[in-house]
Amino acid sequence: MKRYYQIISLILVFIVSCSTLKIPQTNPDIDQKDLFNHLSFLASDELKGRGTGTPEIDKASEYLAKYFKNLGLKPKGEDGYFQKFKVTTDLKLKENNSLFVKLNSQEINFTLKVDYQPTGFSGNGSVEGELVFAGYGIEAEDLGYNDYSDIDLKDKIALIMRYSPEGDKPDTKFGFKVQSNFKVSAAKNKGAKAVILFTGPNTVENDKLISLVPDPAAMNAGIPVVSINTEKAKEIFEKAGLDLLAIQKGIDSLQRPNSFKLQSSYAKVTVELEPVIKETRNVIAFLEGNDPQLKNEIVVIGAHYDHLGMGGRGSLASSKEPQVHNGADDNASGTSGVLELAEYFSARKNQLKRSLLFILFSGEELGLLGSKHFVDNPTVPINQIVAMINMDMIGRLNENRLTVYGTGTSPKWKPLLNKLNSDSSFKFNFIDGGFGPSDHSSFYSKNIPVLFFFTGTHQDYHKPSDDVDKINFAGMEKVLKLVSGVVTDLVSNPEKIEFTKVQGEAPQQGRRMNIRVYVGTIPDYSEQVEGFKIAGVNDGSPAEKAGLKAGDIIIKFGDKPVKNIYDYMYAMQGYKPGDKVDVVVLRNGQEVKVVIELGSR
Repeated sequence: MKRYYQIISLILVFIVSCSTLKIPQTNPDIDQKDLFNHLSFLASDELKGRGTGTPEIDKASEYLAKYFKNLGLKPKGEDGYFQKFKVTTDLKLKENNSLFVKLNSQEINFTLKVDYQPTGFSGNGSVEGELVFAGYGIEAEDLGYNDYSDIDLKDKIALIMRYSPEGDKPDTKFGFKVQSNFKVSAAKNKGAKAVILFTGPNTVENDKLISLVPDPAAMNAGIPVVSINTEKAKEIFEKAGLDLLAIQKGIDSLQRPNSFKLQSSYAKVTVELEPVIKETRNVIAFLEGNDPQLKNEIVVIGAHYDHLGMGGRGSLASSKEPQVHNGADDNASGTSGVLELAEYFSARKNQLKRSLLFILFSGEELGLLGSKHFVDNPTVPINQIVAMINMDMIGRLNENRLTVYGTGTSPKWKPLLNKLNSDSSFKFNFIDGGFGPSDHSSFYSKNIPVLFFFTGTHQDYHKPSDDVDKINFAGMEKVLKLVSGVVTDLVSNPEKIEFTKVQGEAPQQGRRMNIRVYVGTIPDYSEQVEGFKIAGVNDGSPAEKAGLKAGDIIIKFGDKPVKNIYDYMYAMQGYKPGDKVDVVVLRNGQEVKVVIELGSR
């Protein structure tokens, strides 16, 4: 069967690519052969991983729009089936980028992209000053470790090692404090004018410069930040008469900091980066219901169709060389599921009371950008959307285990899902919260009931090996028959779909953050701003009680300025639950001061 699928896949890709996107014939029932046809094209090498802002994802969007048109669905974008928006996909090195270091009158030359390069979260600017070695740049008083306790970084340029005294292991006791952008926030708050990052010679990781790819959560640090290779870092210490390897081994073995100023040192760091902004688009189609009243209530069925392109940020491939990340499961599977449900319900449109809106989002991998853009710029009245069904990675059903997020966002969900699963075909894992790592979060932030279907992660996640031949098509068909049952109830049952706010839910911030205090802000990565923009606040949270609102941009927390999420995290350090903190936000361009009484996790 696998060999059959491989041959058919090649034939389909050839047909689609050579016939200006000829759409294959499909069956109006939910059918794994249809899923295979769609998925084989979307996850083909020809589409090069559907990276946001690439010609290949535009080709994918043409396919999706054409399929919707063939089904007779109404276009519901702003340009036919398309809703366009702009995203920052890359950073361009401008002319003024340089690094100069001198110790004891001995100069060290650096070649851009070979020995050093600015990081994707660097600020622009040119600064000069003395060098201070700040070890791993970690403050962890609770662990008896502080690289900053014996140094003065005021107006200095900090040399900081990546990772921690425990090496590059991901489960280090130092937690999120090993993240480079968090270290930069800490150094900046100590007065550093610029930061030079490097991998120490006692660390196992391959010696790679930090990527120039932008991070929506971290742009920009507010000061120049560059990374250099280990050999150049060793050369700096050698010119100062020091042995970097011996110093790092001492720190690692004793778990004791050893920070100091490099005598007779001078450095000049100049960074000039320009964001590369590209246009991408959501694909939106509408199927109107028949009931005179209920047709004004809309159920959204969505999935993201972008992936990682040729790798870069988000890739978990062992090699950092560009490779096609096909994204068969993530998320050609969910995208194919939306297409199949669109066909299924368009063939049964006479049975619909409520209306259906099918949305395929771009920019999910960059931070839920497409869904966030849609809920902020809806092409239908947002108050008419009564539920959102999201599918992200539904192609690896294993032992019938199915995770469903959002089951606490409406009292309707669990009874309905259990009823549809009365024969126990699925082993459900219900997660009540409406926030989570996919596009349903954007709808939940607008108080819309959500469900998110997910068959789980796997060893091919975000790797080039996420290929078509590993998809469980029979499992996909089974999941979609369940989802179609949910949607059938929503569009035919006149019972109101109640919304429930899930109490005490922690915001989704992309990474685990073991900060002691709780504020309850939900990050908004949809646009680059100077500060920490929030998409909303959790119900009953300290942030809500203080009056913070969606759209506020936190620019100061206590006495610390905030330019990005890592500054925000850093600023929380040292506080404990019950403390009251002055917080300054930008609201409609005006500074507003609020007082937040911090909660606990």
